[in-house]
Amino acid sequence: MNRPSSRLKPRFFAIILMLLGGLVFTATLGLASLEEEMAAKNKQLAERKKVIQSLTEKERSLHKDLAKLEGSVKQAAASLQKLEDELAVLKKEQAEGASRLDALLKEREKTTGRLQELMRTLWPIYLTAKEEGFASAERWAEANRREAWLTALYGEAQSLREDIERQSQIVADQQSVLDQNADQAEAQLNKIKASRAELEKKRTQYERQIAEVRVKKKESEKEIQNLMGSIAGIRHKISLQSSKKISKLQGKLSWPAKGKRVVSFAPDGNPPSNGIGLALSAGTPVRSVSWGKVVHNDQLRGFGQVVIVFHGEDYYSLYAFLSDAPIPVGREVERGQQIGVCGFYPAAKGEGLYFELRYRQKVINPLKWLQSG
Repeated sequence: MNRPSSRLKPRFFAIILMLLGGLVFTATLGLASLEEEMAAKNKQLAERKKVIQSLTEKERSLHKDLAKLEGSVKQAAASLQKLEDELAVLKKEQAEGASRLDALLKEREKTTGRLQELMRTLWPIYLTAKEEGFASAERWAEANRREAWLTALYGEAQSLREDIERQSQIVADQQSVLDQNADQAEAQLNKIKASRAELEKKRTQYERQIAEVRVKKKESEKEIQNLMGSIAGIRHKISLQSSKKISKLQGKLSWPAKGKRVVSFAPDGNPPSNGIGLALSAGTPVRSVSWGKVVHNDQLRGFGQVVIVFHGEDYYSLYAFLSDAPIPVGREVERGQQIGVCGFYPAAKGEGLYFELRYRQKVINPLKWLQSG
């Protein structure tokens, strides 16, 4: 039975040492980078939470200011309503006063007209009677009576006219006061309207600022959700890395392929064998025994196409005599994932696979690690 030549072992192990020398650091770096990424995400999360807290405080302050402003708006509205009611009363009184003044002026004109008409009608009669009255004492007495009557009538009309004049003056004075009050109320009303408009403008500004704060809060809350999702994902990856510790899988590793064993583990045998050899059917897939990263995929003299997978914790698996190995170096592989196809294996005198398992640079018996059966 042909075995890999012992003359190739020094060179083979030198290559292995060269290839694997920095892998422990790489694996540790992978876990460290995840932890660094999680720390960075946690820092971003803390910053976003501070932003949320700041925005919440700002929103609370804006609501407080808006509440005060609403009080001012209500007060302005109440003052405005009161002034509008007062102005309505004043305008009504103005209208009533104007109507009274107009009636008094019309009455004055009517009284003056009657007085003038009375004087035009009766005064000539008085003059005629007075001239005729000189003829006798009786005529004289009649003339005096007519004169007294006309004088009384004229005095009454004049008194009425003067009374109307006084009332008109009083109404006019009242109307002037009403006009002044109405003008003042109108000016105050316009002032309050302007103040209320300014308050409404400020309220709109506050509402817009609150809306902007809420939009920013939503954006920050969405960022927090995304960050929390990312952190959960990173924790899951770290957990998976922790759960994928190969040191805990002794006796549980998947076989790289199912076939007849043609080479047994015998590092002290003659010739020695650091791994096991399997005879396989042509085209049989070769699979990774556990999670890991491909760190070597190339031809190696005496071993054909060789793939080496690093599993962390200084554990490596080696697969030799492959006919096809498409997984590039640096690619992570899952447990049981196909990493190649078996090729011609001299020890099997046909298609097969040579497999090794190592801890650091020391070979270990694969049969103690692979699933039994």
